[in-house]
Amino acid sequence: MALALGWMHLACAQSAHPAPIAIHSVSVDLPASQSSFPPGLGSDIAGKCLICHSAGMVLKQPALTQTEWTAEINKMRTAYGAPIEDSEVAVLSAYLTKVNADQQGK
Repeated sequence: MALALGWMHLACAQSAHPAPIAIHSVSVDLPASQSSFPPGLGSDIAGKCLICHSAGMVLKQPALTQTEWTAEINKMRTAYGAPIEDSEVAVLSAYLTKVNADQQGK
């Protein structure tokens, strides 16, 4: 019986303290972006998008309406903490709608 209790104690001890996870840093070289946001009202705010995205990635999105850009911007703010102020959302969504349409030739 003592042997069985000893095994149970070992099993409980192992599940309560999982093996530590090794975390380490890596270095990654990303290619330089060849795109930039075109000048215009809101381009300075669009610069905040560069914290997480390249300008090329933002500029190559499918055609979105201003309402859809507003939803995307608010998602980035609430889900990912994008530092875009309430007062900047309308200007940025208008800018991205125009730039996006220009990129698509519309």
